[in-house]
Amino acid sequence: MLTAALLAALAFNAAAQVIVEDEIITKDVNLFDIQVEIPYNLTAAIGLSALLPGAGHYYIDKPKSALVYMSIDAASFFGAVTFNALAGRQEKEARSYAAAVAGITRAPSGEAYWRHVGAFMDAAAYNEAVELSRGDAEFMYLDPDSWWRWGDESQRGEYNGLRQQARNLRVASSFFIGALVANRLASMVDLRVFQKKSLSRGVRFEPALSPDLGGAALVVNF
Repeated sequence: MLTAALLAALAFNAAAQVIVEDEIITKDVNLFDIQVEIPYNLTAAIGLSALLPGAGHYYIDKPKSALVYMSIDAASFFGAVTFNALAGRQEKEARSYAAAVAGITRAPSGEAYWRHVGAFMDAAAYNEAVELSRGDAEFMYLDPDSWWRWGDESQRGEYNGLRQQARNLRVASSFFIGALVANRLASMVDLRVFQKKSLSRGVRFEPALSPDLGGAALVVNF
């Protein structure tokens, strides 16, 4: 039996480090206590991708994947902000139209008032509906400055159409917000899959001479 202490200079491939301990024994080569160490923290990479998709991929030196995820995130963010701004502008236009056409001087705060403006021809009809349903007087519009009156159904329909456009734009904004969330999840899952592949990838050992020809080396490929 030949027993020798081996000091192997390990060459790195695929950014991995292998530490070989114990002995090499006669006919069968037994390598004990092989430890595979990845030179980056994949948990940190996943955390980075949760904040900004692609940042984790850039951290583990996958720039192409990083560019894809970052581009999707930038486009989704732009879409969410743009459509939300358009929705706000459209809603403001609808309220301005109601104020000019239906004679609203001072509107109470809250979205409910503008829904009522679109649902009833005038404030008197709304107040009557509240009274018939035995609602509290606090739900009525008693201030004449908040009263409205549409000239005909076409005017009210125009107002409701403007509000519907605003709602559609907000739905589009929500879609892009959902894309932001989905992109983060996809980026995190991708890194998790990469982590599993890195840990399960096969290891190949190949003998080689050291660069200065002064000794033998054991090259480890992944």
